[in-house]
Amino acid sequence: MLKQIDHRGKRFTIDDNDVVDGERIDRCRRADALERQAQQELRGLERAKAVAGPAGANPDVEVLDR
Repeated sequence: MLKQIDHRGKRFTIDDNDVVDGERIDRCRRADALERQAQQELRGLERAKAVAGPAGANPDVEVLDR
């Protein structure tokens, strides 16, 4: 059984007994691709937060929040 988290944060499992070999390989590949996408999105968010800095330091952010 392979436990994964998709790009939306939803948990799912891939059970070896439920699928035939070809389908299992495809699901594993898709799960790996989704995991890589999720990691890239998290890194992008972290970079954006680092560039934006704290909200108090940037008055333009407060204008957008209104």
